[in-house]
Amino acid sequence: MSSFKLTIMSFRRNIKTYGMYLMAMIFSVATYYNFVSMRYNPQFQETKDLTIYVQSSSVTASLLMILFLVFFIMYSSNFFLNQRKKEIGVYAFMGIDNYKIAFIFASEGLLLGIMSLVIGLLLGTLFSKLFLMLLAKAALLKMRIDFFISKKALIETIIVYSVILFIAFLKGYINIIRTNLIDLMNTLKKAEELPKVNYLKGFASLIIIGVAYYIAVNYGKLGFGNALLWTVILVIIGTYWLFGSFLSMVIRYFIKRKKFLYKGTNIISFSNIALRIKDNYRTFAAVAVLITTCITSFGTVSSLRYYVDENHKIEVPYTVTYISSNKEEIDRVDEIIENSHHNVELREKANFLFVPDSKIVVVKLSTFQRILTDLNVKDRDRIISKIGLLEEEVAYIERPGVFMNILEKKDIKVGDKAYKIKARTKVPLFGSGVPFPCVIVNDEEYAVLKLKFEEKQFNGIILDNPENTKDLTFKLAEILPEESGLYTYFMAGVTFYDLVGIVYFLGAFLFLVFVFATGSIIYFKILSESFRDKGKYEILKKIGTTDFEINESVSKQVGMFFLLPLIVGIIHSIVAISVLSDLMKYSLTIPTVISIMVFIIVYGIFYIFTRRKYVNVVGGQA
Repeated sequence: MSSFKLTIMSFRRNIKTYGMYLMAMIFSVATYYNFVSMRYNPQFQETKDLTIYVQSSSVTASLLMILFLVFFIMYSSNFFLNQRKKEIGVYAFMGIDNYKIAFIFASEGLLLGIMSLVIGLLLGTLFSKLFLMLLAKAALLKMRIDFFISKKALIETIIVYSVILFIAFLKGYINIIRTNLIDLMNTLKKAEELPKVNYLKGFASLIIIGVAYYIAVNYGKLGFGNALLWTVILVIIGTYWLFGSFLSMVIRYFIKRKKFLYKGTNIISFSNIALRIKDNYRTFAAVAVLITTCITSFGTVSSLRYYVDENHKIEVPYTVTYISSNKEEIDRVDEIIENSHHNVELREKANFLFVPDSKIVVVKLSTFQRILTDLNVKDRDRIISKIGLLEEEVAYIERPGVFMNILEKKDIKVGDKAYKIKARTKVPLFGSGVPFPCVIVNDEEYAVLKLKFEEKQFNGIILDNPENTKDLTFKLAEILPEESGLYTYFMAGVTFYDLVGIVYFLGAFLFLVFVFATGSIIYFKILSESFRDKGKYEILKKIGTTDFEINESVSKQVGMFFLLPLIVGIIHSIVAISVLSDLMKYSLTIPTVISIMVFIIVYGIFYIFTRRKYVNVVGGQA
């Protein structure tokens, strides 16, 4: 029989085993095509301001997809090789040449890749319009999306995937040639024993992770770059030791508790987990790190979207703002607004000092408190209470438009005097019409500083229907001088918000891709365990174990495999996003909860599929 026929027969026989792999590959191909096609879509290219964002976002997302695919395909090929070692050994006993065996199994992987590429491209082109419509909606783009098939995107996708598949084929071919095929027959008969417990590493893992969390939360002491580097290194080391040693301690503890062990099917589930920790702790740790990356990444892009909504209130708290104490100019502005068919909801006037050397503005505490009350700022009582009564200290209000401030100052110089910063916050005050950081001082200190710096008058007006202020903006620009710093809702524009919408949408798609990768990795690992456990469960059925008890045991065992990395990954990601929240000066509880819930839902679907497949294998139905 020819190698080609053997390859086709083997491929058809194992197609069910490859189901989850094919789904992940097809989805990634379709996603990659759509990422690339964005760059060549003529409707996006017509919008010059948008083209830059689309190009950069598309390239970044495409590169991340390529890295994911290389990792995922290589990992999957290793799984399939390990899973079918016994089959390869049988071929060797039959006298089939090593090179022919290598060609058969490597070609099988190549067929999988070609199938996923063809189906992925078909689905990608079919749903490309829907993909771009969702992108336009997420980015708040008012544009019509037509169906478009990009030949350049098709060619680029085919070339990229062909290169990756060829490398995977070559790697699989070489791996099988270099393997001692005779020894493969005994790989599934390897004796199992409980792993030795390393108490030192077990307790050290908790200490290392605790130190990593401390460094992350106190990033200001070491500097953000150093803190980030050490946190990542320590979290990875601590996570590997946690699953390699501490988990063994916990499992061994439960096994020694006879009342717990002999309750229900615990003896089956926990015995299997205990025996497999040595082989699986690296996978546990890798999955936990991947979960951390997935949730943190999606939490970050979600927080960007949340930041846009919240930051818009800080950047544009008023419909119209300008700086002027000239009564004639103020009267003319009021007259134009009265004739504009807009209703005035709030007029705000406030004096401030401008310090030209340090590019900051100074506001007295009483004015600050009044503005927060007038604007009905959320949590204003807590903010005012946090600042308290200022003496030789000041409160620092971050400049509008700043996403995060990594280097936090502990003091600030106003003129020739340095003040200690008592509190830092981001709140609506003057908006982007006064694009400078603000320092809040007590009223007495303000009177002293007033003798040194020029005092200016800020005017802020809130109107109804702020979106329809284009004509009003042009009329006000005609009467106000340039130094007045006229700023309106219309001038705020949506360019930055377009970019955030694009990043959020692409980030959400990449999140789904990486969830598929994480779920597939643990799926393949558990599936390999099911073939090893098949004989055990056959014996259990012969001695009277019911199908219900077997299903219960499988549910516990597979559930532990999924749950343990999930818990660790969620804890890691919560700490990471809390640091991001501190950098942004925003509470990111909502985007964090959403990210975790979305991940749990998708992850739970993988658990259901994996559990069902495991039951089928040990029940002899696979």
